[in-house]
Amino acid sequence: MKQSNNLNNNKYKKYITDDYGNKRWYLNGELHREDGPAILCHDGDKRWYLNGKRHREDGPAVIYANGCKFWYLNGKLHREDGPAILYQNGDKYWCLNGKFITEAEHKQRTQVNIFVALHKALKNAN
Repeated sequence: MKQSNNLNNNKYKKYITDDYGNKRWYLNGELHREDGPAILCHDGDKRWYLNGKRHREDGPAVIYANGCKFWYLNGKLHREDGPAILYQNGDKYWCLNGKFITEAEHKQRTQVNIFVALHKALKNAN
């Protein structure tokens, strides 16, 4: 197993390349990378982690080479603007805060959240 050191934004980060060519980035002993996936697999799989938890705010936190995608926030399956799990065969599953819900429940809950956010913004603007 090869170890390399990488200085990025004045933060000490260590990544390890295993015998298969997979790379894993660590910070303080936990999988962690802010500027890309913390795990890059030799087969093309990509996995984002922050402080040891699967996490990505601007896209899926797990992307498999076969096309499957999983959205995580703070270690929990979560996506507000669509299904949190997309399989290459077209199957979709909706999750909020780690809980599986139906597509209809997802639409209802996210519409309520948008309404509440708009209401707060308008109230603060006045």
